[in-house]
Amino acid sequence: MARRLFVENGFHATGIAAIAKESGVAVQQLYRDFPAKEDIIAAIVEADCERIADQNTLNTAVANKDRAGIIGWLTTTPCHKDESGDRMFLEIAAEGARNDRIRSIFQGIRDQADENISRAFAGLMDSDMVEDEHRTLAQAFMIVSFGSIFLRTLNQEPVTPASEKLITCLIESATP
Repeated sequence: MARRLFVENGFHATGIAAIAKESGVAVQQLYRDFPAKEDIIAAIVEADCERIADQNTLNTAVANKDRAGIIGWLTTTPCHKDESGDRMFLEIAAEGARNDRIRSIFQGIRDQADENISRAFAGLMDSDMVEDEHRTLAQAFMIVSFGSIFLRTLNQEPVTPASEKLITCLIESATP
């Protein structure tokens, strides 16, 4: 419920009372569970990251040195279209520019994504350790992914061919 309200109305226009009403929970109970709106955002982000990151698939592919599995994981990440999730992501990013707590949450998302994507590129390059080259590829990958989210949300049109081409170039550059 809170997620939908944040997406529809924005962070500032969504109050705790509205979230409580929409959720059918007393305001006091909501404050006991989430002392601030930022705590609600943190819970939403954590759930979204777990769902999208598909950590088990990546871990298995890296552990088994399954190149096709790693490539499959990488190629589904930026192409995961979720209109509500994309709008939520952009709302968090915009609020992060004004709010240190939200910036910290957003930085946590970025750090987790960077670690996962760096490990994937290390795996593609037959390395057991993440090195600077893997981090650089991960950063380029995230630029493409974040840019794709921004463009498809703002323009309300797919950017899949361009984003897939760029991701393919990054993956091919990681060929040992």
